[in-house]
Amino acid sequence: MSNPTEESISVPNPSKTAIPVTLTSPPKGVKHSGFGIILGPGAGGDEKTPLLNALATEIAKQGHFCARYRLTVPNLPFRVSGCRRVMDHLFHPKTGLHPLQGCFLGGHSMGSRVAGTLAHQISRGESKAPAAKKSTAKGKKSAASASASSEDTSPTASSDYSPDFIPGLVLLSYPLHTADNTKSLRDQILYDIPARTSTLFISGLKDTMCQPKIFEKVFKDMKSSPREVVQVQDADHGLGYGTSKPAKAKKESLTTSIQEWVVAFMDDTIAGLEDRKDGAKAVVTHKKATLKQAGDEWTFVVSSVA
Repeated sequence: MSNPTEESISVPNPSKTAIPVTLTSPPKGVKHSGFGIILGPGAGGDEKTPLLNALATEIAKQGHFCARYRLTVPNLPFRVSGCRRVMDHLFHPKTGLHPLQGCFLGGHSMGSRVAGTLAHQISRGESKAPAAKKSTAKGKKSAASASASSEDTSPTASSDYSPDFIPGLVLLSYPLHTADNTKSLRDQILYDIPARTSTLFISGLKDTMCQPKIFEKVFKDMKSSPREVVQVQDADHGLGYGTSKPAKAKKESLTTSIQEWVVAFMDDTIAGLEDRKDGAKAVVTHKKATLKQAGDEWTFVVSSVA
């Protein structure tokens, strides 16, 4: 099998700088699935983040398109608007360069917040990001845009997406709270994910921005179905283990496992699209990934959590 192809694309962004995007396409000879995914970086990352790069390669090998965008302004509405422009330009079912049946959304940290927000907007048929709201409540009633500016972030394309155009979300290290404030939660985005949107979370159990006990309650109360979380023992917010040589070997193994988990999630979601119905009982899966060592090799054992 040949390797996936990569190309750099500049997505127009009227009145602002064009958005740099790396598009990874399936290799020659591999049938396109008709689906793709857009992955967004964390607040301080870009489209070349090693984990996103590795994911793009493996996802494309399985027949799916993968686009990674670069947006450096750490403002949620701005990034949501940019991600929407990328989807409109590349994957819109009527006018996109590569029209798709459906498009997964995902990313790391802030990129995962972008994905959840855009999924909610598309499900409601919104043609632009709503104006920022000032939060006056906590928990489920808090506003997802509490920290956002009121900058105009409306995308240009029409909103003629099917409500189910986004079949699933891949949320890596979702930042449920800041490292120093566990009282102000970014939970409304998760509660707003549509019931028919499958969701995969992957996070480290040592992630200081998503304490397991706090996340557990939010995860339980979400309406997204099916939804799954894989919590990785000893991994941090960057889904790594530090900077030592052994830590780097562990991270390489974890990256390989994340590739497998994400591809399986996408394939299972696509296969189950015809069977999904409104009102179906929620399917919630909680798993724990434990690192095992055999000689110089590291592997992950995944087990269900009761």
